[in-house]
Amino acid sequence: MLIEDGKGTGHRAEVTDDNFLRTYSQTETEMSHTAEHHGDAYIWTASKDINTTDSIIWIRNDSTTQNLIIECFHVTNNAAGSWFAYCPTGTTADGDTITGVNTNRSSGNVALATCRADATGTTPANHIFYGAGMASETVTVSLHGSLILGYLDEFAIDITTEPTLAQATIMGYYHT
Repeated sequence: MLIEDGKGTGHRAEVTDDNFLRTYSQTETEMSHTAEHHGDAYIWTASKDINTTDSIIWIRNDSTTQNLIIECFHVTNNAAGSWFAYCPTGTTADGDTITGVNTNRSSGNVALATCRADATGTTPANHIFYGAGMASETVTVSLHGSLILGYLDEFAIDITTEPTLAQATIMGYYHT
């Protein structure tokens, strides 16, 4: 049995004796697709000596037209202890500016986000994840694009045990 493509081009697909259609497919994440085809995927990284009252990293989506989709984040520090990720609101954060690195190095696009390392002024609320780790252990939390930041929505990570070095990375992309 042959299946025509329905476009009048003459392309056909053959069905096997078991009535299966053999296909070849390639699967990619939404983040890699967005990076390759739209040049709108980014990585923000913080590495600081922080106080326990500060957020190691804080980010706010400043795009009025696109959601910032958080794919995953990584957390590590040089002291065993706990940390938490949350979504504060109405923050005027201070701290070191972090510029998102576009994962499509040839796109020229810049992230429409404000991001700070060693951020002060965040108020923990809307906790989405609690974690703990050994000293120098990197913990990766894959959200698979399920954390969606609309215009002026925020995301932050705080470490509850004061380290002399804390590091966090947020990976995300823009989508309408």
